[in-house]
Amino acid sequence: MARQALVFNDEAPDDELNVEGCNIINRSEIQLIVVLEPPPSTKIELRIGMPPSKMQLPIEVEVVRSLEDVPLERVKLNANGTEVEDDCRISNYELEDNSSVDVHIKPLKFTVMVLPWKANLKVAVEVKPSDKVEVLRKELEKLQPSLKFDLPLEGYFFIHNQSGMDEDQSFIWHGVELGDTIEVFRGTISR
Repeated sequence: MARQALVFNDEAPDDELNVEGCNIINRSEIQLIVVLEPPPSTKIELRIGMPPSKMQLPIEVEVVRSLEDVPLERVKLNANGTEVEDDCRISNYELEDNSSVDVHIKPLKFTVMVLPWKANLKVAVEVKPSDKVEVLRKELEKLQPSLKFDLPLEGYFFIHNQSGMDEDQSFIWHGVELGDTIEVFRGTISR
């Protein structure tokens, strides 16, 4: 994952302005600065002590590398391609000696870019990956008065990667990732 910024005449252009407002003309030089960040998910090794019998006993897990300052609810374990659920026993996942378990750190929030209907600006909206898309509607309605963009009065829906979005589903379900653009379209989706 990376963060990026544009630089023109040794300054970052104002996000609210268009090309003309920034005095960018033909043959102007614009720098793109990319800062690489470590990926949000990492694979670490877990040492699992299996009980000698096949009884349903809890097991001990020793983390080889520390996940300091990471709240437990942000940690997701995948064993053999399946997410490990809190209320299940490790024996349900058919782990054996020297099995590999993937550990992912879920992001708290990420920013999506929203292209309002008939607008020439993109609106940055911060959402949780697990939020339902309906949250986006509420956030846009809060931002509309201050940013002065139009939302169709007769109704609207969201499009991500050329597909209509079900507002009862999460951003994860729709495959939305950090920095993705979501477009506002006039009308409604019928099911």
